[in-house]
Amino acid sequence: MPEHTQTIGDRVSIQRSSHELTVVITQQISRKKETLFLLWLLALLVAGGAFIFYWINNPAGSSDRVFFMICTAFITFFLVRYGKVFLWRKIGREMIRIKGEEMSIKNAFGTYGRAQFFNTNNIHRFGVIPYDFTKFGQFMDRAFWEMGGETLGFEHGGKKYRFGKQLDEREAERLARVIDKGLREIPKLHRKQQKAALKVSESSDQ
Repeated sequence: MPEHTQTIGDRVSIQRSSHELTVVITQQISRKKETLFLLWLLALLVAGGAFIFYWINNPAGSSDRVFFMICTAFITFFLVRYGKVFLWRKIGREMIRIKGEEMSIKNAFGTYGRAQFFNTNNIHRFGVIPYDFTKFGQFMDRAFWEMGGETLGFEHGGKKYRFGKQLDEREAERLARVIDKGLREIPKLHRKQQKAALKVSESSDQ
């Protein structure tokens, strides 16, 4: 079966053949949101510079110096955290691959990232994660300044795993159908090919 390519929305691309499925979910946001995000980072940077200035120029041991030191620490934390998210929005992507009896998931910055591997025989309860916009935590998790908001999940080895960041409901449902089909068909074909190869090997040995 030749490789087939399709897309879901603007962010999801899928390549499928009889023996492999590869899904790439890009993490880019609109130019307007990216500009707002960059302005927010610049504001944090300016505030951090001001705190560092007053921290250095206050007498050692003074309460003001301690205050500005603490503020600098907070600003640094947020700069690092949201700087990473901004980079994720520029070059980040989720990569899901099913081949043989294995599925891998990788959050990649460009090409860099560490994949997690799962035996497809041990994947259970795969599907779309219900989203309740009235729950503040779930709502914030899908904000463009966060890296969360996973929409698909499954259980493996007694643990829950999630991926498919910030897809809308329709995109998540379509992608779930594609991956579910891959999880059923690709391992089955792989086992069939292994059995056929074993029979050929046994016949050649006789």
